[in-house]
Amino acid sequence: MTSADESDESVERIETDERVLECARAVRAELPRLIGPLAAERRRELDTRLAQALGRPGDAGAVERILVVLQSEPEVRTWAAYFLETGNPPRYAERGDYQPLPGSGEAVPATRYSCPERDFAWYRAFLDEPSPRCPTHGYPLVREDPPPC
Repeated sequence: MTSADESDESVERIETDERVLECARAVRAELPRLIGPLAAERRRELDTRLAQALGRPGDAGAVERILVVLQSEPEVRTWAAYFLETGNPPRYAERGDYQPLPGSGEAVPATRYSCPERDFAWYRAFLDEPSPRCPTHGYPLVREDPPPC
């Protein structure tokens, strides 16, 4: 394997790892809806495991521990698969009966809000939704503007 191949593989791995980390940040906001109120203890356990892994982003095993959590429950697994493929939470695509005009348009990224400590992210699907606070730190979330086109 050449040095360029190794470099490309390294960049790909970093991008994949960052996408998994972002998925973990975002799914934390969705756990109450995905796991439901009857499994509150399980929901807290999953959230704690995700928060701990996200709290140590330089830890070599963090991504692997996150993947175990993301695959642990059918609802979370389905949600994570969609997020990893599209970069948006599924509920962002479930915004009602709106049908776009025919043609070649591009999906608009959801507005992202995150904890300043980078362990929690929330995506706004509707304009009237108030953003939550970070469940780990209690901080108000900060809006992040999407990258320019």
